[in-house]
Amino acid sequence: MFHYHAYNLGISSFLPLPELPTSAGAGLDVSIRLGRLAWSPAIPARKNEPFFESVGDRAYLAWEPLGKYSVQAGSEVVVDPTKEVDESLLRQPLLGVVMAILHHQRGRLVFHASAVEIDDGAVIFLGNKVSGKSTMAAALCNTGNRLLADDVVVIEFDRNGQAYVLPGYPQVKLYPDTISQLGQDPDALPPLAPGLMKRACQMTDRFSEKALPLRRVYVLASDAQTAVRHLQPQDALLWLMSNSYVARFGKQLLSSDSASRHLSQCIDLVRRVPVRCLERPRALELLPAVVELIEADSRTRADVVPVEMAVDQPSRHYASQASESSKIA
Repeated sequence: MFHYHAYNLGISSFLPLPELPTSAGAGLDVSIRLGRLAWSPAIPARKNEPFFESVGDRAYLAWEPLGKYSVQAGSEVVVDPTKEVDESLLRQPLLGVVMAILHHQRGRLVFHASAVEIDDGAVIFLGNKVSGKSTMAAALCNTGNRLLADDVVVIEFDRNGQAYVLPGYPQVKLYPDTISQLGQDPDALPPLAPGLMKRACQMTDRFSEKALPLRRVYVLASDAQTAVRHLQPQDALLWLMSNSYVARFGKQLLSSDSASRHLSQCIDLVRRVPVRCLERPRALELLPAVVELIEADSRTRADVVPVEMAVDQPSRHYASQASESSKIA
């Protein structure tokens, strides 16, 4: 077995997970093992899209052509792969949706997002698919800040209700044009898996290994101008809930006590943490100016919102984007 740590958990795995920091094996919390699953999807799984079913404290997923996965009680993952599947492909769900479900089962709040440390606090980026979450994280790390997590952002609350972002693992997934803009050679970086465009960009020397208090949430939106705008609570809550990693599974994961906890966690976050809309052009050459704006805003007092940047009324624009995000997150 291989031993790792991520998101403040000790992990043992039958499969090598080179993206994760290694561990001596003490204090293991999660086991990832090979096994045969009697469960089968009710309908054939579609390529690159998981079939999902929740039964009691166990969640099942199936991908064509990867195989089947089960996640139980936030502590055990069983992988039943198809024959001759490439290990790099098999790892992608383990480090993504499977990891997200595992943390949800442990009572943590999980977002499809990216997170960065700025001045001993955490900021996270939410947004629709290909909105630039990983790009913003990488650009901030390029100026001396540190990565906390990419793709799966896990939040845990202390006894006083303070939200902390847990350190994931030191990798960002980027497209080649973004890597070039950040001054690196995309051809020198491996693809995430055969046939995938995104590259695995290691951030070992720019990674934060400690849980940090959440200071800001930024919702990414495209616009001709660059600005940070305050979101009203109802808009902020809609964005948080629609970008929850487990929202895609609807009532199967968000039912009864689980749904109540999830809603309460999102409401607490809106009450305690400023949620801003970060509007900016998508032009990669303008990233330095956007990074400067984020760094400046994150260092202001939490209760200070520039009057000229405030949103006074609930925005249909934000609501429509959040609704679309819930379909593809």
